[in-house]
Amino acid sequence: MSTFDVIVIGAGAMGSAAAYHAAKSGQRVLLLEQFEIDHQQGSSYGFSRIIRYVYDHPTYIKLAQASYPAWRALEEEAGERLMIQSGGVTFSPPDDPDFVSTLNAMRDMSIPFEMIDSDELARRYPQFRVPPEMSIATQDDTAVLRASRCVLAHVRLAEKHGAVVKDNTPVIQVKPHAHGVEVVTATETYSAARLIITAGGWMRTMMHSLGIDLPLQPVAAQENYFIPDNPADYEIGRFPVFLAMLKRDYGYMMYGIPSVDSSGLKLSQHGGDPIDPTGSREPDLSQIPKMRDFAARYLPGAAQTHKQSRVCIYTMTPDEHFIIDQHPEYRHVVFASPCSGHGFKFSTVIGKMLSDLALEAETAHDLSLFRLTGM
Repeated sequence: MSTFDVIVIGAGAMGSAAAYHAAKSGQRVLLLEQFEIDHQQGSSYGFSRIIRYVYDHPTYIKLAQASYPAWRALEEEAGERLMIQSGGVTFSPPDDPDFVSTLNAMRDMSIPFEMIDSDELARRYPQFRVPPEMSIATQDDTAVLRASRCVLAHVRLAEKHGAVVKDNTPVIQVKPHAHGVEVVTATETYSAARLIITAGGWMRTMMHSLGIDLPLQPVAAQENYFIPDNPADYEIGRFPVFLAMLKRDYGYMMYGIPSVDSSGLKLSQHGGDPIDPTGSREPDLSQIPKMRDFAARYLPGAAQTHKQSRVCIYTMTPDEHFIIDQHPEYRHVVFASPCSGHGFKFSTVIGKMLSDLALEAETAHDLSLFRLTGM
């Protein structure tokens, strides 16, 4: 039986970061992934994710304040650019409660932003056609993370610091003990003093085997990419990340990310229908007319040619807050299900939180919003 200090299950955004931080601290780390590294079955693959201060809760704004410098530090160690500043635009009916609470939270946390009108938006970004009755906020620090590159950087640097990474290695069973764990795969059993579980859409099944029923529902959050009439106008540097708080019209918040690494313009809705994580990943092409309708109203010329779509999993909690905690009986077992579709931006910081929780049973960050007892 091979023995480690820390085993991490799941090599997506959170698990790869946890393995990196644990290995960097000098621990003997094993990172297990059921599929290949940077696979397309979960939540972390892709060209881009958003990082932003634009939140309606101070806990997430504080996490963002820690995440920006953490990504810059990772970039320096990795020797590659992972975060690209784009600026951000949020528009909404002025009475939308989510929009109002977001502005209030940013004011309370002294996050700089600017309120502008539709004419000024069109002057800065002629791609937009937002009607004058909408409220519009801009926030310059909003940026794009090169998602797959971030995951691969964490994995590569974890290995550099001594971690053992095994992909295509599904976990069959976890056996917790009073002072350690055993993790069983098809070919071997591994032991460790501490375990970190970051299994994404498979989290509920894995935690259920450990006596905890997490209220998690995977949903199909589809990424849609388009080639605009004038693609150069939608490249990062010329077009911002945007959030359109238009649930009344579309059922979900809509968002867009400029083209990164020739991805095309990303137009998507924040959420989707329930999905079995073991089931089909076939895109729902009926979403494309919805994206085109949105673009025709607010971004004319942006969505003429559909390039591709793919299904990403959001693992949703009932209140969309993360779950980050220790097993109530086995405190050396730490688990995380951030995401509810908005966790990637914090992943390098959450990885450090998980490593600290596993190794020291504490973290410098406030977990009160994320504990099971708070749900």
